[in-house]
Amino acid sequence: MINNTNWLFTLVTIIIASFLGHTQKKEQTKIDSLISHDFEYLAEKFESNKTDSISGNMYARAFLQKARREEDIIKQAEGYYKIVTLFQGSNQTKAIIYADSIIQLTKSIQDFTYPAEAHLLKANLLGVQGKYEEAMEELVSANFHAKRNENIDQQYRTKYFIALLKDNLGEHDETIEIFRSIKKYHEKKFKEKNKENRYDYIKSMYALGNSYNENKKYDSAYYENKKGIELSLKYPDSILYGNFLLSSGVTHYLKKEYQSALDSINKFKNVYGENGKVNNIYIITSNMYLGMLYYEQDELDKSIDYLKNVDVNTFSSKNFYPGLRPTWETLIKSYRQKNDTEKQLYYIDRLLKFDSILNTDFKNLYKKINEEYSTPNLLSEKEKIIDSLQENNKERIYIIILLSVLSIVLVLFLVRNNRKRKIYKSRFEELFDKENEEKSVEVSFSKEKKVKEIQDIGISDSIVADIKNGLIQFEEKERFLKSNITVSSLSKQLNTNSKYLSKVINTFKNKSFSNYVNDLRINYVVEKLKTDTKFRKYTIKAIANDCGFNTTEAFSKSFYKSTGIYPSFFLKQLEKKEPVL
Repeated sequence: MINNTNWLFTLVTIIIASFLGHTQKKEQTKIDSLISHDFEYLAEKFESNKTDSISGNMYARAFLQKARREEDIIKQAEGYYKIVTLFQGSNQTKAIIYADSIIQLTKSIQDFTYPAEAHLLKANLLGVQGKYEEAMEELVSANFHAKRNENIDQQYRTKYFIALLKDNLGEHDETIEIFRSIKKYHEKKFKEKNKENRYDYIKSMYALGNSYNENKKYDSAYYENKKGIELSLKYPDSILYGNFLLSSGVTHYLKKEYQSALDSINKFKNVYGENGKVNNIYIITSNMYLGMLYYEQDELDKSIDYLKNVDVNTFSSKNFYPGLRPTWETLIKSYRQKNDTEKQLYYIDRLLKFDSILNTDFKNLYKKINEEYSTPNLLSEKEKIIDSLQENNKERIYIIILLSVLSIVLVLFLVRNNRKRKIYKSRFEELFDKENEEKSVEVSFSKEKKVKEIQDIGISDSIVADIKNGLIQFEEKERFLKSNITVSSLSKQLNTNSKYLSKVINTFKNKSFSNYVNDLRINYVVEKLKTDTKFRKYTIKAIANDCGFNTTEAFSKSFYKSTGIYPSFFLKQLEKKEPVL
């Protein structure tokens, strides 16, 4: 009986192998016959057959083999690119391998399109998989080659992907202006060539609409979504129609228009739910919002079903998209309402694991965590649940041990932060109580400098005196508040040269020109904030601009260097003081 079974298995294997070999041979024969055609013919056939993976693959491989025979590197790259487009929706791992083939093939040539195009393609594939850091590396390479070859289109596409990546990581306020400029660029091209550039234009509208949602500009988001839907439906393929439906649903949800949100998201599910080419993250995202919508409507069981689906798919696909965090927050709240402490603990652990993965993978890139479920609150909730379980559930002792270790780590983290806050507060008190000593020091130079010391710097006494007098006027008239002040411009105002001015400041102020100007500005800001309650209401950006800094970052760094605390902390502490009358 065993021998008969083995014989039958062997026979079936031979038949299958023979069939596959015959099929492959037949396919190769077909490809060989296609190679006689020119590249234009093969490219047109590929475009018209690419929705059929078998036919599309045959024309793409014929294109690639013809290019290999003719040793045409660029055409080979185009052949690989065509194959990638066939796999990017169904087999991204294989698609990445082919994208790498293009990069290896074209890395040593200077072409207008390649290898930048391949780096962009690979970045997109990695981004879809949630491998954001690897995607960023590819975008850096793409940007380098695009700039070197002065390929403006590729530069804007790189800009788009980087902005999209930052947006996905929570840097929403930084990306909205970038998406506006990208849309403006593609809108101009669309109006010039219409259909040829419609995809990039519509895609930029979709990205901008999402950015408006993230920045709570819901009316603007609604406008972009409505316009995007109308434009998508003008074309047979209804390009990105489903994406706009989902984005519209998100807009309605954020505006608490729950029924409209439900209608839009269900319409998205009906249109694209079974479409295998839709990126899975959109399906997962739609399920998250359906779960949150049903939670808002007190349909907890429906809500939990959708959110559990998000949980399972997120961890199985390992695509830890930061925007999915509300999934576990809502699950925790749902099970709290159901008084199910076991499920609460489970999803708190899932949320902590989700955060841990994001913090490990993205470190400084991942910043924002919802305040309601920040680490201290999660810790507190865990401790309460553990206390309620201890008496009746001894089997969960291992959970308590694990959570205790986690608690210790988190407490140490909080203690460290508390110490830092105390140091900052001490520095603030010193700064607040300190009289404006700097003013008298900055407007008058040391009178104890000996003549010999003045002569040692290699400048005549009269020139030194003129420069010092000029600096006194510069400080008294607060000309240091001008943003465009430089050592060159100031030296011209004082009728001297940059070298003499720098040397006098270095000698008598004991600091560089930039530190000298920045310290004057910070001293000015500190005193004005202490005495002017209206000035305190300005944004940090407005305060920075008011005192001559071109960027908020430069202002914050200078403030910290001069005072030992950041301006945001200084302002918060000032608010706690009694208002100045």
